[in-house]
Amino acid sequence: MGFKQSKLTIDEVMGIDGMLAKAVDGYAPRQAQLDMAHEVFEVIQSEETFLAEAGTGTGKTFAYLIPSLLSGKKIIVSTATKTLQEQLVQKDLPLLFKVCGIKGQAHILKGRDNYVCTQRLDVTETAEQHSREDWKKLAIIRDWLEEKTSSGDRSEISQIPEEDMIWRKVTARMEFCQSTECGTDCGCFYPQQKEIAQDTQVLVVNHHLFCADLALREQGFGEILPEADVYIFDEAHQLPDIAAQFLGFTVSRSQLDELARDIKQAQKLEAPESGNLSDLSVKLEEQLKAVCDALGKWEKRWTWEQLEIETAFQKSMDRLLQTLTNLADHLKEMSDRGKQLGAVHKRCKEFERQLKDWMTSKSENKIRWLESSQGRFKLNLTPLSVADPFSRQRDEIGGAWLFTSATLSINGKFDYFAKRLGLMDAKESVWSSPFDYVSQGVIYHPVGLPQPNDPNYIKICLRAAWPLLKAADGRAFLLFTSHRALQEAKTILEQHWHGKLLVQGEQPKSALLDAFKSSKQAILLGTSSFWEGVDVKGDSLQLVVIDRIPFIPPDDPIVKAREAYLKEKGLNAFVHFQLPEATIAMKQGAGRLIRDINDKGVLMLCDPRFSTKNYGKQIINSLPNFPWVYDVKHALTKLPNFSKE
Repeated sequence: MGFKQSKLTIDEVMGIDGMLAKAVDGYAPRQAQLDMAHEVFEVIQSEETFLAEAGTGTGKTFAYLIPSLLSGKKIIVSTATKTLQEQLVQKDLPLLFKVCGIKGQAHILKGRDNYVCTQRLDVTETAEQHSREDWKKLAIIRDWLEEKTSSGDRSEISQIPEEDMIWRKVTARMEFCQSTECGTDCGCFYPQQKEIAQDTQVLVVNHHLFCADLALREQGFGEILPEADVYIFDEAHQLPDIAAQFLGFTVSRSQLDELARDIKQAQKLEAPESGNLSDLSVKLEEQLKAVCDALGKWEKRWTWEQLEIETAFQKSMDRLLQTLTNLADHLKEMSDRGKQLGAVHKRCKEFERQLKDWMTSKSENKIRWLESSQGRFKLNLTPLSVADPFSRQRDEIGGAWLFTSATLSINGKFDYFAKRLGLMDAKESVWSSPFDYVSQGVIYHPVGLPQPNDPNYIKICLRAAWPLLKAADGRAFLLFTSHRALQEAKTILEQHWHGKLLVQGEQPKSALLDAFKSSKQAILLGTSSFWEGVDVKGDSLQLVVIDRIPFIPPDDPIVKAREAYLKEKGLNAFVHFQLPEATIAMKQGAGRLIRDINDKGVLMLCDPRFSTKNYGKQIINSLPNFPWVYDVKHALTKLPNFSKE
């Protein structure tokens, strides 16, 4: 796509006396990294699909970036985390362009809601009702827009919290977009960013944006991303679940409340005489409350089978759908009277369509389920398998496709991941971590712990971990499979631990990690979001405790549906779904401990099922080959502080 192939070879860049060794202090070639780079280059040249598991410390980022850059092809890299995106664009790619002598550029393209919309900001500033605090935030955004930004990217405004509703009101989201009147020459940032992406050699996106693009293509509505020659998915183990979100849909009460507010605002500005429109908006809000009342106060995940027999819920949904239909019809008659009326009509029609689909869907591959809590709800339509649409779009788009992660295989086989995305024809390779797990750490598995359903289980686990927590002076991650267990542990530790206690949910994830690294005697309590994508090297982290095998709760609607789906195909749902999911999650959690060749520490696995159940042994086979110890005295000797005494 117009870029020049380099005359350099992989060995000339990555070898012992290569360009990287000359440019980067301390760089040393790793055989696994070189082998992976050569395989990636071959896959790019032959436009194949490649599944590559590279253990922690392999250096997989350079192993896929360098052959891709040397190929001279257009590259899209998709990741799961902002941290990796920023590392790629701000650090790794500028270095590699320089080392490889390539005059290329890298660019991050984010989803629409990361960019300000000048029209939406104008509209929001004309609204009559804002708190003093919100007016201050709008003034900050206006000043930034006019004086400081060239990209319109919200990450540049640290004063506005990430989930702030004011930002949501001024974003360039699709449902607000008057795309026929916007372009790169009218000050609209999103088209500018897409134009830059078109001409950039390496475009970095996240899995959510890639899957949004995939869903648009699948529906025949065009695309978000430019065409490329090479598609690379790092942290690829997360991709199947994210693809399922976008190849289905979610409609929430907050989205519909926002629609009602925007209709009222559009009516005031563009059709002030239309009282009917305002009345219908109020009725929409009333119907949303009625749906919530029918669901009750408690937090719950509902299957369609449970909802189908809830008469009050069904009646409230019928009335909600009828109200949306009436609104859409009324807005259609007025949509040519102004931009805002046109935009809310488009949104209203889309929500009407989605609610109809949700209420009437008969697809065997899509499940209807609902989340409710404290006056909120989300209607979800989720595909059980994305293999067909994903593989279909991969074939249509063409090029080379690389999927990589430290956790793609189970016992060295890629079958589970490959089947979920329809990648059974892909090439496969596994490169183990270069870390010496045998000498760098141990797995401590205490003897005599009760089963995880014991009411005192968390208390007994903490009692077993207490000697290690004291000897390590904190410096520990305590990873739980549920928020309930986390809160129970927090309550206990608050009474006994005199150091810093950092708890997921009480601060942003990045702030918790910074505090953990800089604090003495710190213990961090986390659930799923701390099981992966967290990198703490050195003595700051010496102990990782995992409370139990991370099986997905059996009453989860998606779990029930997937298990029923597999059962119909004559497959054992535990073997073909629950066990693979738990194994991949365990590999991620276990991977938090050793992040560098000099790290040492203890991974404490509490769940007695590791040693008492056959499936526990299957999970163990996929974990790093730490020695197992069953006596706390042996575990203590692997803590860096203890060994220095």
